[in-house]
Amino acid sequence: MTKEDLAEIMTIFQPLGQELAADIVKHRRAKKCELTPRGARALMREYEATGTPIAAAEEHLNRGWQGFKAEWMTKGRNFTDPNNPMPRTETREEYLKRAIEKNNEDWEGSADRRVAKPIQAAARH
Repeated sequence: MTKEDLAEIMTIFQPLGQELAADIVKHRRAKKCELTPRGARALMREYEATGTPIAAAEEHLNRGWQGFKAEWMTKGRNFTDPNNPMPRTETREEYLKRAIEKNNEDWEGSADRRVAKPIQAAARH
């Protein structure tokens, strides 16, 4: 990284403050992922997209991430994983109750099918 690049990066990160900007540059060097002015502009856009750029930059450093996306800051708040059938708001007791009810439904349903098949077979003959 040239002195001109470093000066441009520090100018881009000026809204974050001198110390935080220097920490970001140092962090990226430690990750062996040198920051360019273009990369700094992209990072700053993501920081600003969160609405709290200083908090976003601090979260970026605290988590040790190489890069940063604004959506990562909001993901934990109202995050629901479509591949995870258990919502976060469900307590252990609620989950167990739901699981037992589902198990009972499955058991009763399968028993009905076991009884129904021989009856249907007998009715055909």
